[in-house]
Amino acid sequence: MRRKFHQLEFEFRQHGGKRKGAGRKPKNDEPGMPHRQRAKKKRNEPLHFTVSLADGLPSLRRGGALKLVLAALSASSNRHGMRIVQYSIQRDHLHLLVEADDRECVARGMNALLSPLARELNKLWGRKGKVFPERYHDEVISTPTQARNALRYVLQNGKKHGVVAQASIDLCSSAPVFDGWRERPSIAAIPAALVVAAVAPASTWLLTTGWRRHGLLDLRELPRHHKPTGRPRRNLAHSNRRASSH
Repeated sequence: MRRKFHQLEFEFRQHGGKRKGAGRKPKNDEPGMPHRQRAKKKRNEPLHFTVSLADGLPSLRRGGALKLVLAALSASSNRHGMRIVQYSIQRDHLHLLVEADDRECVARGMNALLSPLARELNKLWGRKGKVFPERYHDEVISTPTQARNALRYVLQNGKKHGVVAQASIDLCSSAPVFDGWRERPSIAAIPAALVVAAVAPASTWLLTTGWRRHGLLDLRELPRHHKPTGRPRRNLAHSNRRASSH
């Protein structure tokens, strides 16, 4: 007799999908950077990056940490098709103006910068854990006005945080070697032993010629309110607290 075979059917419990309470939980009460899709960029469009340090870590503007950041910026100023044109080192974050051929170059270049830097900073501070816990956020620069505003925001960022005098330049930035000042900073204001990270020369029209159509930068200009692509978690948490109080 011919045997009959029957296919057995099993019911598998389904996992994943959208459901209440799913997803990675924040490590503290503040939400992290949302994983939105990065804005598309053209080859001739620079980018303004903001990279935030983890809470509670020492300042990046002092001692060994500053030296490590400057060395990392110099080593990554022109790697994997990404060029760091200007930078600003603040206590708990970095601002970078970069040029890159495409998003793949950006991803490889930023990884080459941040991964080794995080390891060296952890070694310096004798700790383990993430140094840059959130995704860096960026703004695609596509107009001369936007380019000038980004240059002013990056180079004058120390004045925004009250760590640089209004008529001075930030020595923890590429401001000392920037050639777009309306009035050149006095030599006396720049220490002879100043260490500045090596930066790549700008090559895009927006960062070489375009921004100058709106005038050179004045040392006394303060950064205007900046609206990056995605808000840092501290600002977002502050907004949530304000919203809940109304």
